[in-house]
Amino acid sequence: MSTFSVQLTVRQYETDFNGHVNHVVYFDWADHARIEYLRRAGLVVETFLANKTAPVILQAEIRYLRELRAGEDVTVTCEPSYGEGKTFTMHHGFIRNDGTVAAELQQVMGILDHPTRRLVPNPHQVLRALATQPDLLEPTKTP
Repeated sequence: MSTFSVQLTVRQYETDFNGHVNHVVYFDWADHARIEYLRRAGLVVETFLANKTAPVILQAEIRYLRELRAGEDVTVTCEPSYGEGKTFTMHHGFIRNDGTVAAELQQVMGILDHPTRRLVPNPHQVLRALATQPDLLEPTKTP
């Protein structure tokens, strides 16, 4: 699959006293993109609740590279990378219309088992098993 993305326009109330997007807004946008990405794969809240699991963010790191201002359009990308163990990384990019990357956000995530309050092993496999469109959960293959 190609990198998933959503298009947004910066709203005035998302800016701070410096006239650029407030830092916490990037995290809200990443959440929006990730939730939409999972929804497209068939992973909705009801699916997680029925299986007594849910994604959980364990760590987040953002790099601000360029300003975004009210009225500007921004593409928010979302792409997972999976490794061994109980965690995976969700990569988000915030890209201006001219192609300039305004910010990059990496979130280390896991799938929380609600009854045990522990992370499940192999979150990629768990997500694929619950999804109605599991192929959408694959990272972009680079040549």
